[in-house]
Amino acid sequence: KATVSVLYWSPRQMQTPPSSSCSSDLSSESDTPKKLSSLILPTLKVNACQPPPVWEKVEAASGGEGPGPRTKFSSVVYEGKMLVFGGGYVVTFHSDLYEYTFETRQWRCVQADASILPNGPCKRRSHKAVLWKKEMVVFGGRTQYGRKNDVHLLNLETYGWTKRVAREGAAAPVERAAHTACLWGDEMVVFGGDKADESQMFLSDLWCYHCERDEWREVEGKGAVPSGRLGHSCGVRDDTMYLFGGFNGHALNDMYACHLPTGNWRRIMYDCTVRPASFIAMVEEKEQEGPTQDGKPRTKSLMLWGGAYSGIYAFSDTMYRFDCETEDFEIIKTGGNKPTRRLGHTMEACGDKMVVFGGCDEAEYYNDVSVLVLKARTLKEVMAHFILTAGVKYKPGIADQVPHHSTSPVPRAHKHRPPRKAYRPREKLLLPRFPIPSNSPPPLKMPKTPVTPA
Repeated sequence: KATVSVLYWSPRQMQTPPSSSCSSDLSSESDTPKKLSSLILPTLKVNACQPPPVWEKVEAASGGEGPGPRTKFSSVVYEGKMLVFGGGYVVTFHSDLYEYTFETRQWRCVQADASILPNGPCKRRSHKAVLWKKEMVVFGGRTQYGRKNDVHLLNLETYGWTKRVAREGAAAPVERAAHTACLWGDEMVVFGGDKADESQMFLSDLWCYHCERDEWREVEGKGAVPSGRLGHSCGVRDDTMYLFGGFNGHALNDMYACHLPTGNWRRIMYDCTVRPASFIAMVEEKEQEGPTQDGKPRTKSLMLWGGAYSGIYAFSDTMYRFDCETEDFEIIKTGGNKPTRRLGHTMEACGDKMVVFGGCDEAEYYNDVSVLVLKARTLKEVMAHFILTAGVKYKPGIADQVPHHSTSPVPRAHKHRPPRKAYRPREKLLLPRFPIPSNSPPPLKMPKTPVTPA
């Protein structure tokens, strides 16, 4: 394993300043050298031989009916299929449901308009959906009549909708859009978003919806609670929810962790330089082997791609990986046919692949599918990548020669390669060698004192 250690300066002041001063992080004198070393001189290890993951733009199979260009929709993955619901195009709203099969690369329109179906949700965008057992749970969003706080469940076996009606007097979150939602056990965890009240548009409350009991409960935030925001991203590992970025008047790049059973928040100070981003897609990368929680693979890291980092005309195409063990970011260099920079898209995991769909930039809306392969390469692929990137010239050896007993023809040289010159061995200059007798006198030695001329 070849590694290169790079020493670089990465001041933490590049991140969005926290609410408290940085002096509190260095309050303990015994921990000061350790914290200063991690603050000033972090070490980045780069694998020099492992080839980067490769993007591939997927062409839809013939005969399928795919969705039109859209942004700020919702998607879940169920049994090798990606379900896409809703979204918007310019000023329009959608309530259609499409199904994309990863194996056949084919789209299928399941419901052209769910709003006309019994208990179906109305047309919306900037909503969120999570997968719970065999159902897709949809919450909130923005419609042409305002924001919503309703809950709809879609049975992925029968494709029938169920509308959950809140009990009179029961606790429930306010109407919102551009929030986050993730699944924790049997509960859907919702944080932030925006509401219609311009005096307090950005929300910072945390709610849990129990999908089995149809009950909402608000989690009281403790510690370093994040500021109100929209367009952020989140992921869950065990009992911890990680939250990144968003927008609250400007793009953010802060990272928080919340212990969901207690509601304790803490801010994570990382070493890698990460651009602020809003409406960036995040997906949980699962462990292939190791401990599981509730019979499901444990989250190993969080993958982030896309988003806007400054205004509406600055988009990012950098792939980041957040390690849940070390709680630090790393930049993943990718190759191949990279998708166009965008926001409002979704990214889903399917085995060792990351699938990106939809989104928009300042000039265009997209409905393309791009796949990023993350699997470990074989030794042959690693060495081939190393030879190409290191500029190693190929030199034919014994293995390339055709054996004398072989009947296969000798491969001809390429047309662009000039013919090789005939090999001519150089004539060696042979000097006579005389034997030295054993009884020969010793060699003369020069006098140490200089001899003056007469």
